[in-house]
Amino acid sequence: MKKKNVGRFFTVPMVITIALLALIILSSLFAPAVAPYRPEALDMDRALQLPSAAHLLGTDNVGRDILSRLIFGSRITLLSALAVVVISVIIGVPLGLISGYYGGRIDNAIMRVEDVVLAFPALLLAFLFVASFGKNITSAIIALGIVYVPMISRLTRSLALMERSKAYVEAAQSIGFSDGRIIFRHILPNCVSTIMTQLTLDIGYAILDLAALSFLGMGVQPPTSDWGVMLEEGRAFIQRNPMLCLAPGCAIILTVVLFNVLSDNIQMYLDPTQRKLPPFKKLKKLAGGLVER
Repeated sequence: MKKKNVGRFFTVPMVITIALLALIILSSLFAPAVAPYRPEALDMDRALQLPSAAHLLGTDNVGRDILSRLIFGSRITLLSALAVVVISVIIGVPLGLISGYYGGRIDNAIMRVEDVVLAFPALLLAFLFVASFGKNITSAIIALGIVYVPMISRLTRSLALMERSKAYVEAAQSIGFSDGRIIFRHILPNCVSTIMTQLTLDIGYAILDLAALSFLGMGVQPPTSDWGVMLEEGRAFIQRNPMLCLAPGCAIILTVVLFNVLSDNIQMYLDPTQRKLPPFKKLKKLAGGLVER
């Protein structure tokens, strides 16, 4: 990686984004060491306290420390969102590659099934899956993973269609390489950069959808710490301690925005057409040097 390209990638907003994401991820990984209290520790004498030195974000209706629950909740939220994306990749990427490479009846069959999935609103379809399999975080992850499959599959299909018509694929076919080798060892590596950009964006969407499911009682179940659960539990006491809803709400918004910014910067770095050109004076100087030669 050249220093110039690295400099274009690590802009000030990007450095801030990476630093904040690293802080959130590290705090979730080391939650037992970072959190000042256990998330399930009850203290009815301190219920609904406003922010103070002892409890930086206050306490909830049963005296649990909001900051501690927020830190422990980030672990479940991030891991669940990552699991959703992993499921969509495991199923969607192979389907998209096969559909784009072979085309014809295989492509039509896969696309029509995905059309049926896309015909339903994402959250509504997730509700149906969760209602069928049971109200828990595992069902919510599987449901959203299935719902996200058509999105990543169609993106991969479009990339595979473009790569299939290129000369290196025809050369590999003429040599006698198998379809599996061409698809997964030649076409897939050329699609990874765009897929990675979409997956980073999907993590933010998954955080929002998982929080919505937990808020409606179809994801993480109380008393487990989760940002969506904290929103649902705090809305009845928002007038007495606004931090019950503000803390998890701001955490969701901040994390989703950070992943969106990260995705945009990755796309700009990986896509040469979106990189900033050198200043006009520098281009003129380079052109003058070429003319002299």
